[in-house]
Amino acid sequence: MAITAILESKLDVRHSGEDCTFNGYLEDYLNMEDVDLDPVLREAFTEIQAAETDTRICVGLRSEINNDAISNQIIRYKDVFKLSGKPLIYPYILYLTKEGQDRALLAVPYTQYGFIKAKGLYYCMTEPGSEFIDCKNEIVAICSDQAEAITKTFASLFTQRAGAIQRGIDGRYFRNYDELKSAAVSAAAQLKADAPAILASLEDRADQIYEYVVNWFLMKKVLYVQYMVNKNILNSVHEGNVKRQRNQAKLNADEITFMSYSEMWRTNGETEETPAAEEAPAAEEAE
Repeated sequence: MAITAILESKLDVRHSGEDCTFNGYLEDYLNMEDVDLDPVLREAFTEIQAAETDTRICVGLRSEINNDAISNQIIRYKDVFKLSGKPLIYPYILYLTKEGQDRALLAVPYTQYGFIKAKGLYYCMTEPGSEFIDCKNEIVAICSDQAEAITKTFASLFTQRAGAIQRGIDGRYFRNYDELKSAAVSAAAQLKADAPAILASLEDRADQIYEYVVNWFLMKKVLYVQYMVNKNILNSVHEGNVKRQRNQAKLNADEITFMSYSEMWRTNGETEETPAAEEAPAAEEAE
């Protein structure tokens, strides 16, 4: 099934759905009064809508963590399996059918390390077992502080191969795997350093804890998968031995530091016991 058909089937809150917060024409979304949209994204989305009036957007698409995905099992980040419901959120997905081609752009609001999050979400969206697995060549992920870059990327979806576009985007942020790894390790450490004070200031910390766990998971995911898909590393570093490559990919993912799920609940005097809604007994069994 084409990616546009899958996305069109998602029900938003306006239609008593829980798949996403909005799913419809981009023009309608931009005209909503209560939309709190990043200025860069608003500029980019406005330009995209003007150029392609039939563009649609799916906002806040929610998804479960795929416990059965091989990469997720090998990463073995146990805390992510404790999250109930659909904790994975794809911020903005613009999609369009044009001249018989179905394409989608996953856009993540810009932050210093937002490109890692965008890459991690892309890997989750297109991993084996995902409903989008057959749409890998129809999706590109981007995080940019330049509206023009987002606009041009969307336009290029219909003139270039998705893989080539994605490699070009990636190249703006890291020249090789070592640079990506260094950025991910630094991002994880910064989150861990900031978390205690941020969590202590919150009356209800559930959403923030979920966000931290998902972010650390995505960083691990990126370091593992990006290493495994690199055939040059396989041949030049591991002499074609996939088992050795997989072992090193796991070690790389292990370098992502984090606060444990229970520690985040205990911060500033919290007890280790978490609210019943946050517990996931079935996930514990899968560890």
